Amino acid sequence: MATPFSDDATDSAARISPRHIFETRIRICLQRGSQRLSLQGWARDLSESGLGAFVAEALVLGEFVTLELPLPDCDKQMIPAKVACALGTEYGFQFTALSAEQRTRIQATLVCSYSRLHDANVSFSASSNIFINWCTEVA
Repeated sequence: MATPFSDDATDSAARISPRHIFETRIRICLQRGSQRLSLQGWARDLSESGLGAFVAEALVLGEFVTLELPLPDCDKQMIPAKVACALGTEYGFQFTALSAEQRTRIQATLVCSYSRLHDANVSFSASSNIFINWCTEVA
């Protein structure tokens, strides 16, 4: 699922493109010395320039990885990325070599998911138990 959401003021200034809620399992492949690692993660947000994910294994800032990202209506995409930020088990990945086709597929995923959410007029409950019409807030 992908929907736009507001970034903190400090985050949005440094962000190349807006993030969208996007939840799916991902695989993170990397090389450390002679060891080839394949880790599991859970993507939380996606943009044209990167994604945020929870990863149980420790990653190193600046480390180069390949993300195996499942997108709707296409094969899993193998996208080179760099570990750009870390906070506990939450990591930010910046795409380093996104092909034009991959960028188009990501754009289509974000637009299509937002449209489905908007058409369904989905609501969610905030922590204060006040229901907010999400589509009205982001439109």
